[in-house]
Amino acid sequence: MSWISVATARALQSTSHRNNAGVALFNQGNYDEAVQVFTEAISASKTFLDCPLQEAESSKSVELVMSMLVLPSARNHDLHCNKDRSNVYPNAFEVEVALVSGVEEVSCAGQQMKQRDAVGGEHYLLFSKLSMVLIYNLALAHHAVALVSRDSDATKSRAFLSKARDLYSVAFSIPQRRDQRKDIIDAAFLPLFVHAILNNLGHCFASLGDREKSTACFDLLLRTIIVFQLNINGARLYDDRSIAFFLENTLFLILKTPHVAPAA
Repeated sequence: MSWISVATARALQSTSHRNNAGVALFNQGNYDEAVQVFTEAISASKTFLDCPLQEAESSKSVELVMSMLVLPSARNHDLHCNKDRSNVYPNAFEVEVALVSGVEEVSCAGQQMKQRDAVGGEHYLLFSKLSMVLIYNLALAHHAVALVSRDSDATKSRAFLSKARDLYSVAFSIPQRRDQRKDIIDAAFLPLFVHAILNNLGHCFASLGDREKSTACFDLLLRTIIVFQLNINGARLYDDRSIAFFLENTLFLILKTPHVAPAA
C-alpha cells in the first residue's frame, strides 16, 4: 500500500483511464487512433509527474493507493501472425488502480516530515511504472501501424517502425535507471514486460535490416528467460503460451541457424 497526495491520485487515475481507452482502440484494430490516444495519455502523465509535491507538503490530507496493477490485454491475433520469421508480441497493457477514499490527518511535526518523504518516493515509483506502460503501448501501436501499412505505403511503414524501435528502447531503459528502487515494478509484471520489449525490438531491427542488433535482442531475450526462470525457483514466469511464443522466436539461436531479416 502506498501513500500519495490527492492530486497525484487523481492524475494517476485519469492517465490510467486514457491508457485503457487506447488499449481498447488498439484491440479493435484502430491503430492510428490508438497512437493518438496513447500520445495524449503520455501528455496527461506529465500532470502526474508535475503534481506539486508542495500540496502534499503543505496539506495534512493524503490519499491511500491500495494497488496499481498492470495486466496484458487480450491477445491481438492480427499482429500475432505476420509474414516475418519472428512474430510481434501483440498485447498492450492495461492499468488498474484501486484507491481507498479516505485521508489521514498528520499532526505531529516529525510524523508529517516522514509522511512527506513517503509521498515523494511513492510518487516517483508509481510514475516510473506507469511511464513504462504508456511508452510501451505507444511503441506497440506504432509497430502495428507499420505492419498494416507496409504493403500499401512503405515509406509510412518504415517511419512508424523506426519510431516504434525508438520508443521500445526508451521503455526498456526505464527499469535500468531505477537505481536502488528495486520495488519499482512488481515481480509479476517485470519479466513479461522485458520479454515483450526485447521480442518486439528484435522484430523492429530485423524489419529495418539490422541483423546484428536483431540477433542481439533475441539473444538477450533467451538469456533473460533463463535467468528469470532460475531466480524464481521453479515457479511460473507468466502464462505458458507467452513463454512458448518467445522461445519460438529465439529458436534460431538454439538451433544456431542464421536469422535472416525480412525483405523490405
